[in-house]
Amino acid sequence: MIYLLTPTGGRAEGLALLGEYLDAQTYTGLAKWIVVEDVDPASRIPQTRFETEVIRPAWRWQPGMNTQAKCLLAGLELVPDGSTILILEDDDAYLPNYLQATVEAMHTADLVGEAPSRYYNVATSRWRVMGSRGHASLACTALRGPAVALLREVCKGGSRRIDMDLWQKFRGAKRLLDTQNTIGIKGLPGRAGIGVGHRSNFGEPDTTGMLRRWLGEYADNYEIFRRAA
Repeated sequence: MIYLLTPTGGRAEGLALLGEYLDAQTYTGLAKWIVVEDVDPASRIPQTRFETEVIRPAWRWQPGMNTQAKCLLAGLELVPDGSTILILEDDDAYLPNYLQATVEAMHTADLVGEAPSRYYNVATSRWRVMGSRGHASLACTALRGPAVALLREVCKGGSRRIDMDLWQKFRGAKRLLDTQNTIGIKGLPGRAGIGVGHRSNFGEPDTTGMLRRWLGEYADNYEIFRRAA
């Protein structure tokens, strides 16, 4: 059994697409999807072929708040010790082999991620590939054992750069994969995202159909979100 952990709130469109990506995964083992939803009204959680548990924590997100660390800690409470955990964000795209490739890599490491990170803002049609700098985005990070313990420590410390702190501080076996199975999607409607990828001037204008080159037919999922030039 692996555990898929999604901290979310106010991202109905992104969650619906994440459910589609989960159902298309080639991974055939057991998985439990834990969704921590902290916004009112609650978004509809899509049904997938995986077992799902939804947490509605005591707090409710308000504009200006960053509750990512708190939501991760709430979700981790439901994961048994020693389990493999994959963090899946509510506004990113995951190609069908993502779970399988990541789980296989966990045979030789306690912290696994995908790098370099590829980002695409679907509202502005701008993209960027980030250098790995020795870490992966939290949205494409998997962990177990001592890496989970460190994630708890980082989250309890109130870090606002959880992914970087986790990868920089972890001293156990870790792997970065150039499998190109994830794309960090920015610009979806709903709760405002954090990070530079949501800025209007982020990245390069897409003049060559980059999103379709990365996602294939899944690029069609995002046409509705493009802003008129």
